[in-house]
Amino acid sequence: MNIQSESGAASPLFSVVTAIYNVAPYLPDYLKSLESQTFPHDRLQIVLVDDGSTDDSLEIIEEWKRQVDANVLILTKQNGGQASARNLGLEHATGDWITFCDPDDYIAEDYFSVLSENIEADTQGLASMLATHLITHDEVTGRIADTHALRRRFRDGDRIVDLLRSPDFFHMSAGTAVLRREHIELHGLRFEESLRFSFEDAHFISSYLLRLERPTISYVASAKYFYRKRAAGDSAVQTGSLKREKYTDVLLYGHIDLVEQAKSRYSQVPLWLQFLLLYDVFWYFRGDRRPGAPSRLLDDATLDEFHRLIARVIEGISEEAIYTFDVMGTDRELRDALLLGYKYPDARASQVVVERVDTDQKLTLLRYQYSGATPNEEIRVKGLRVAPRWAKSQSVAFFGRTLFSRRYLWIPATGTFSVTLDGTPTPLELGRERRPVYVLRPYKVSKALAGMDITARTRKQPPGSRTRKARLQRLIMRSLREGKTRAKKIRHKAEHRRNPEIRAAARVRKLASRGYIAHRYKNAWILMDRVDRANDNAEHLYRYIRQQHPDVNIWFVLLRKSPDWERLHKEGFRLLEYGSIAWKAALLHADHHISSHLDKFITNPLDPKHYGKMRWKFTFLQHGITKDDQSKWFNTKKIDLLITASNAEHLSIVGDGTSYVFTEREVQLTGFPRHDALLSVMAKGQDRSRILLTPTWRSWLAGEVTTNGQRLKVDGFAESEYAGNWRTLCQSEDLREFAKARGLKISMLPHPSLAEYLHEMELPSHVELLTWDDMPFSQLLATSAVVVTDYSSTAFDAAYAELPLVYFQFDRERVLAGEHIYEKGYFDYDKHGFGPVAPDVLTAVSSIEEALAGDHSKSEYATRRAQTFPYRDGANSERVFKAIRSIRKEVPFSRAVQVLEFE
Repeated sequence: MNIQSESGAASPLFSVVTAIYNVAPYLPDYLKSLESQTFPHDRLQIVLVDDGSTDDSLEIIEEWKRQVDANVLILTKQNGGQASARNLGLEHATGDWITFCDPDDYIAEDYFSVLSENIEADTQGLASMLATHLITHDEVTGRIADTHALRRRFRDGDRIVDLLRSPDFFHMSAGTAVLRREHIELHGLRFEESLRFSFEDAHFISSYLLRLERPTISYVASAKYFYRKRAAGDSAVQTGSLKREKYTDVLLYGHIDLVEQAKSRYSQVPLWLQFLLLYDVFWYFRGDRRPGAPSRLLDDATLDEFHRLIARVIEGISEEAIYTFDVMGTDRELRDALLLGYKYPDARASQVVVERVDTDQKLTLLRYQYSGATPNEEIRVKGLRVAPRWAKSQSVAFFGRTLFSRRYLWIPATGTFSVTLDGTPTPLELGRERRPVYVLRPYKVSKALAGMDITARTRKQPPGSRTRKARLQRLIMRSLREGKTRAKKIRHKAEHRRNPEIRAAARVRKLASRGYIAHRYKNAWILMDRVDRANDNAEHLYRYIRQQHPDVNIWFVLLRKSPDWERLHKEGFRLLEYGSIAWKAALLHADHHISSHLDKFITNPLDPKHYGKMRWKFTFLQHGITKDDQSKWFNTKKIDLLITASNAEHLSIVGDGTSYVFTEREVQLTGFPRHDALLSVMAKGQDRSRILLTPTWRSWLAGEVTTNGQRLKVDGFAESEYAGNWRTLCQSEDLREFAKARGLKISMLPHPSLAEYLHEMELPSHVELLTWDDMPFSQLLATSAVVVTDYSSTAFDAAYAELPLVYFQFDRERVLAGEHIYEKGYFDYDKHGFGPVAPDVLTAVSSIEEALAGDHSKSEYATRRAQTFPYRDGANSERVFKAIRSIRKEVPFSRAVQVLEFE
């Protein structure tokens, strides 16, 4: 270790200990913020610890020390992690108060002046530590904003908080914490060096507070600390989720150690520490359910260790804490994952939720949840013990393990019913689960029982004020005294005048109520594919219904600027422009809304607050066979009918123990309408003259999204593994010579996201570049001799057309481990795929040659195709049509139940 002596100042009030490792680009901003402090520099000790940097960090801080008149101490050591560097700095810190600012952040120029004033104002020395206001600086967007999840702690300004009274005011950041040095030295506190990637701050601060008789924190809202969210995404906070130790060491040496410290001192874990631990644990679980979460890369041994350690953490956390935690938005599923997965692993349902009623089919959907084995169910309808018409158990999994299950039961809605689980009559709850309430706030009680918030702070208007807002406020307050009904009307009228969306919705509703409009769109079936493009399942289903069932009032939705608009108009399609008043009016009268896509602007096109509840049933046609686990997306949608096209796909959605909520009532195996058209095109026997390359995209090649919604291009795309492999395949002389000898051309149909990067790939001139607007995809398949893709669901279309197929998967370990947007589903490319899997260019080229040389109609891949698709009879559209029509028909009681016993 090397120490450079400090410049003479004595008795500092503050010591700033900063661990520095390879942060040269950020040091100038940080050092400038220290140099610019309005607080007397001789009362500020700056301890800079270089933790073995390999860039210019040490040279920068040495040069800065020579130039400034400040009390600066520079320490150097071999790289050992942030905790070890801070511990070295602690040994040399002499200030009354110590903080640990990070070198890639910066602070306001009055930072220490504000802290000093706060300390002087605390004449009784009530505060055990100070906490400053963290503001986020996003390097990508340039936005500086108060966006931290715990920002509400500062909404009431500067204040001193007793954690025993306000346990949700815990603090976790050492960079924004200012602690008394005497307490640190008295208890010999140091940062835990086993925590190299995260939680070392929270562990140190919590260890500090656990040793105090009365843990109190002075929240100083006026002291601004600017946290830099790096554009490169390479800070310790941003990369910690990629480390195995995040899921093992952090829990063992961080969470569990704090639980044991607390129990040894208090015999139980204080509520503030329970909340702190829950805050961190919930971030783990929130992160795991994101597509492409880093946790997908963990091996089985690490996952087993993670679950074992989490169970130990939850032992120290009460059910009350899990239910009352409200520091950040936490849904019921996350709470139940902890309670049912770890605390009560064999829990029975305490209530059955009556979730939904289908008024057309006269059916009721029941739901309950449990952990362990499925309960023994006894359902009685009109006194008869019956079996549910449809039933399904959904597994709710986190980190590769099912933590609890949800049970869905469809029963008749035509009589009284009751549910008994494992011999115990179970209460019924309408709408949703009610979690136990342990704490009630006054405003909730007063609003529920008195109709007003008695705790609200009403600001008095200055005398003589005659502003429009003031007049409106007085009217509202007067109406509150006269009665809630009048107040509601006044607020509604005021909002109606101000909100253009409400005014627009009122115009649409008025238009839709007119007789000729109501007649025009009565019982309409509204179909659409993409907003800007057709030629998918909805277009082909529309064409079939128009020809075979002309009595149905069908309409097709598309943007007028779409290249498909004129084509469909000439064919005689009845078109509605997406977003138009006519489209909105049609939706208000429709019986069915049918689409091959599931985006929010399709499934929820009209705000129910302004337009009321829609009466139509939504049918999801899909635009490709679901081979990956899409449950986290599908489950959030209200889908009345989901169309599937393969046996394995259907079972992966409706089967017991899958992650989907849907039963066989909502999911029908019919085949895709577009596959009927594909068979028709293939039957024409066109010249198969191309080798078709259809690469998909990768999430890690997608640039950041700016504040104006634009996605930035990524640097270095041409050097990426993705670009290099596809470029090398296109440039292959062997492939070119083979294609030439066979009279074939090489065509590439790139993913739309790849289009703007094509010029960087330097593709050879003999490769034909196509777009999705050039011709229907079925036509492309009909003119192709072989299809080469990586992970695209278009491979199923090629297989349906009985074309040779090659999977070019040079990065399969990365993609299939979950780093891309795909969540691994039932489909295994080696076991279920329709062609060989090529891990490199040479294998891909030889696989293409072999696919065209052999008789693929008698291969193992032909057997797989036959086992995958139950229907190749050209009647998919008819089956879809019948399925859609059936969801509005009542199910007779005799068909809705199977009576198990008579009494």
